[in-house]
Parts: sequence; C-alpha cells; structure tokens
Amino acid sequence: MNEHIKHITCVTDNSPYGQKICAARIEYDKELMSGQLDAGLYEVPGRRITGAFAAGNTVTIELELMDDAAYIIPQPKGPGPKPGGPGKKPMGGPPKLPAVSRRPRELCVIQIGDLIAADGTSLAGSDTVLKSDLVYEPVIEDFRQYEFEGLGYNLYIPKNLEAGKAYPLVVYIHDAGPCGDDTRITLSQGLGAIVWATDEWQEKNPCYVLAPQIPRHVKLTRDDFQTSEEIEVLKRMIDDVAEHHAVDKKRIYATGQSMGCMAFCELNIRYPEYFAASLLVAGQWSPERMAEYCCGKKLWILVSEHDEKAFPGMNAVTDAIEAAGARIGRYKWNAKSTKEQFEKLYADAVKEEVNIRYTVFDGSSVVPEWKDDNPATNHVCTWAVAYTIEPLMQWLFEQTLD
Repeated sequence: MNEHIKHITCVTDNSPYGQKICAARIEYDKELMSGQLDAGLYEVPGRRITGAFAAGNTVTIELELMDDAAYIIPQPKGPGPKPGGPGKKPMGGPPKLPAVSRRPRELCVIQIGDLIAADGTSLAGSDTVLKSDLVYEPVIEDFRQYEFEGLGYNLYIPKNLEAGKAYPLVVYIHDAGPCGDDTRITLSQGLGAIVWATDEWQEKNPCYVLAPQIPRHVKLTRDDFQTSEEIEVLKRMIDDVAEHHAVDKKRIYATGQSMGCMAFCELNIRYPEYFAASLLVAGQWSPERMAEYCCGKKLWILVSEHDEKAFPGMNAVTDAIEAAGARIGRYKWNAKSTKEQFEKLYADAVKEEVNIRYTVFDGSSVVPEWKDDNPATNHVCTWAVAYTIEPLMQWLFEQTLD
C-alpha cells in the first residue's frame, strides 16, 4: 500500500449468471471530500471503471459487470449457434466449463491522479500498482465448508437461532458444469444455493441451506436414468445435517438444476416420504419410475420450451404421472415477465388444487439479448430465471410433509 492507503477490498456481487467482482473499496488514512469523483483518477488493469465516489475515508470504484474478467468462474466458450435451415432453431453444442477453480477474488488498482482530502491536503497519485488485501463476498462468505464421506459441502446456518425451535432445510444440487474440487464453486455459479441465504429471505424465512459440491470425476446422473453411488452419500449427508442441527424434518426441501434436478428426481423415487416439496429446474428422468413413485409428491417443475432435452423429457414425465392418475397443473410463462407479472402468473396457477405443477417458459424467453439463442443457452438460462421468481420460493416454504 502507499503511505495514505490502509486497505483495498475486492467486492463481489451475486447475479443469476454467476458471482462477479463488481467494485474496489480503497480505505485512506484521511477523510475525503464526499461525493462523485472523476473515474479517471484510477485504473484497474483488465477492467473498465464505470464510476467512483467518496464517503468518509473510503473511495468506491465501480466496475463494468459485463467484462469477461468480472466473473469469478470463467465463462464457458462453447461453440456458437449454427444455422439450422429455414424455420429451424439454431443449434449449438453445450458450453464446457474449464476444469478450474474459482478465480482469485482480488484486484489491482492504480491511483494515477491526485486526490484531495477533506482537510485540503493532496494525496498524490503515482504509477504504483496496488493489490487488494481484503475481500467482501456478500452471502457467500456466510456459508461454512465441511466434508462428508469424501464430498465437500456448504452449509448456511440461520443467524439468531432460537432455543427449542426447528428450522426448514433447503438442499440445492448444482448442474454438471461446475463439478470440481473447490467446495465454493456451487455458491459462485448463480443463485440456486445463495438465494435462500440472503438477508431479505432469511428475515422472512430463516432456514438452513445445504449445497453439496460434486467432484469433477463423479458423474452423479446419466441420461439413461442411472446414478453413481454418491447419490446415497448425498442422502446420508442430508440426514447427518438434519440430525446435528435444529432442522424441522417435516420441512426439508429439495431443489436443483439439470444434474441436480435429475438427482432429486431419483431421491424422490427412492425416498418418497422424505422431502416436503421439490423445485425441479431444467432436468428429466425416468417417466415410468416417476409415475410409479411420485404421483403424490409436491413438485414444481420448470423447463424452457427450447431446451432440447429437458422439455421433451419433462413432457414425458408429466404425461406419465398424469396417466397414472395424478392431476397436473400446466402453465406457459414468459420468462421476461416483470416481478408483478410473475406474481399474477403464480396467483393464477395456485388456484388449481393440484400437487404437481409444470411451468414451461415460452419459446426462448429465458435467453437474454446478450446471449446466443441455442438449445444450450435455453437450458442453462432456465435456472438463471427460475431462482429469481420469489413466489416459487414462497410456494416451496408453504409445503410440509403430511
């Protein structure tokens, strides 16, 4: 650090598409003139600065969130869409996540211009490159890391636990993309795990959150509806957490995306009296076995219409469950709906007295304008939308084991 800088904190935020480095906070040894600063006073190598302001003795430098270097998990560089011919959807192979851990949560900062302190003194700039020495990762840093029978997992424990009170447990399993040895990858990938641990959600619905990390060498589920032996390790892990913490065993909730969705389909089949309800995103599983064991389960299934596997896969599942005698609520939603529109869509959906609900996001509406529209993005963007719809989260927490 230079003579006037005490600390530089690398600040991250959480988005549906992954954790990003969003800002640098520079703490000086003097009070500063408050307000907006000229962003040209600073450089952050490899990043674009969008703004800077001072408050107290701290300068916050805001960074462009669309920079490739913003992402903690490097973004996959899969093949782009290929023309599919007249009237056909563009095709593209699924992007592959590099076999790496999260990027370091750090920044380099250069104060190139002079900064005026509140007492009128000048804090001189220079060409010295200063590296951050602190990191702030909201929500993610509130999880604790453990290991169970060779599998790492993250656990959020509610703050201010009341003696004698039992709390819900949300179990989230990620998709195959972020499999790896860094236990926190699943927390950095998107919202699936951390959305349940935000201050806003915990204030209304205090709960435990369990997010296992599947190693890269483990193929937890396969498209032929087979699983690895780790599926039972996960069940024992959930049992262990529920046993050693103040968990309400009538309110254990399952949610997961793609591979995680498939894993919870199988666990619901094997243990039909275990989970109070499941939020299943962008997966598919055996229609015959789901129909045999899951007709009485409380499930909300979500897929994108242009997901070339999950959409036909879950069509087959819901058709089979319906043929077995269950009533299915079927809904087509536009994924670009506003918060108020989602609330209305949800309110209309829950008027039906059904225990299994199936939402299809219309067309390619899950794909944002800045991403290519192909089956792969329709798949992965499904969960970027699903975990932002608060009424679905609330539905999950309203369910209990009978």
